[in-house]
Amino acid sequence: MATASGVVPRVAHDVARALKDGGVDRVFLITGGDLWLWRALRDHGIEMCLARSEAASVVMADAYARVTGRPAVVYGQWGPGAANVAAALADARWAHSPLVALTSTVSTRVEYKYEYQELDQPPMFQSVTKWQARVARADRAGELVAQALRVAGAGAPGPVHIDIPCDLLAAEAAPSDNLAAEAAPTHADATCTLIRRPTPPAPSAAAVADIADRLARSLRPVLLAGNGVLTADAAEDLTRLAETAGVPVLTTLGGKGSIAENHPLSVGVAGRYASKVANEIAREADFVLAIGTDLGGLATDTYTLPSADADVVQVDVMAEHIGRTRAVGAGVVADAGELCRALAVAAPSESGNRAHHTWREAVRSRCAAWQQAFHAVARRPAAGHVRPEAVVAILRELADDRDLLVADTGFMGAWGGALFPVHAPGRTFLRAAGTLGWAFPAVLGAQLATGAERRAFALVGDGGFGYHVGDLETALRLDIPAVTIVLNNASLAYEHVGFKHALGGEPVSEVCDFLDVDHAKLAAAYGVFAARVDSAGAFRSALEKAIATARPALIDVVVSKERVAPVTTFDTRLIRDV
Repeated sequence: MATASGVVPRVAHDVARALKDGGVDRVFLITGGDLWLWRALRDHGIEMCLARSEAASVVMADAYARVTGRPAVVYGQWGPGAANVAAALADARWAHSPLVALTSTVSTRVEYKYEYQELDQPPMFQSVTKWQARVARADRAGELVAQALRVAGAGAPGPVHIDIPCDLLAAEAAPSDNLAAEAAPTHADATCTLIRRPTPPAPSAAAVADIADRLARSLRPVLLAGNGVLTADAAEDLTRLAETAGVPVLTTLGGKGSIAENHPLSVGVAGRYASKVANEIAREADFVLAIGTDLGGLATDTYTLPSADADVVQVDVMAEHIGRTRAVGAGVVADAGELCRALAVAAPSESGNRAHHTWREAVRSRCAAWQQAFHAVARRPAAGHVRPEAVVAILRELADDRDLLVADTGFMGAWGGALFPVHAPGRTFLRAAGTLGWAFPAVLGAQLATGAERRAFALVGDGGFGYHVGDLETALRLDIPAVTIVLNNASLAYEHVGFKHALGGEPVSEVCDFLDVDHAKLAAAYGVFAARVDSAGAFRSALEKAIATARPALIDVVVSKERVAPVTTFDTRLIRDV
């Protein structure tokens, strides 16, 4: 049966329908030779977002998935295309992002015959995915693509990989009444149904009662919220639990947004990238309810938080995550939302515990004092450059509460994660889980996910921005009105500072320093709104204009490479302002 355009349907149409039925509205890609796939995606109304590299397309899809909470799809052609996709998947794996990497392979007719660009692709994806499949029969393509979408979003979400030989994509599809482009959104054989997540695991009544008892007996309790809270869309549930029990809330960097950070019970981000006050409070807590965090090195400041004496209860949807990095008093396998809702009913009221009241007020007072210190630093004059603290403070003042901030790794993750307070619960902050250069293509994917109602801002260094400069054209061509803020110190500042303070000597400049590039001129040459600034006042003016343009924008901010971000790496050698 032909499609509406008179074309005999191919297996690529089965793939496209499986994606459409699974809620996929965009595929991110750099085009390869699988022409039938592009035609099938267009026939099924799926938008194709063409980037300038496979790495950029992976990151755009990753950010899109994190913001929407739905699986996103990235494509790579066999050989180098697939290799580039695999190489870029690590961040999505670390961040538990539901990503489907769909790659073609060489034709089954020439496998293992040294065909041009042939590679054994599955091993490249093994360490960066949670599941893989290879389509060996044309009539199973739609089924396996639908399965990939389900697995990507199930349990602890994460990337999956599916290989489809190029000759199978081009093969004629099996006859079906539903192969026309205008068909109903399910197969006759029901292999491609709309994705419905399984009922999330709920904690047992005994586990909830045990946590409530531990909480009641504690003197200095805190909640530690991780990425799992946001994955479960449970920020409001966690906030309600905190309010009911009157317990201060710390988050990991990945869990930032689990509570609005202007909430009286919010302490901020703890861990290796954190304010001084947040880590101090984390160390003093005698009971820590860790929800949706694997308690990895970044979240625990290299496994030093919480203190060894603290009673820690770890809650995670995956049993194998519990107790992996430290001994815990109890482990509970449960969805973050289910746990928060159940415990909010069982937990003792905040009004009945005098010790909790004293602790809560002390935490609130210390956080307020830290806020005053931060704003004093942000207002401190600087000559010929802008303090990153001022950049963050001005951005917080001008951005709407529901806007998104996307931060790169390294110092950018610390400037944004520790110092920029999100004012709305939920996924309003994204950060690179470890990949330098991630933030610029990520802000493009995040902006596509949010639509016109919200604005996405990127905080990236000049070192990170250099990875994906070409995607300025992507932003312009796809009309993505994200604002990219480049903190430009003409160096890799983490390494520069490390040589000076960690090793106590002169920096090895040839591995740290770049030329002083005016990225605003570069962006302007592409046609993007751009400005270069070297004062806080000029940054404010440029940011106001960038927001008002409602089009792609870049602000190149001159900063000092001597300024140390709020990281714990140098705490034994430096006294931090914030």
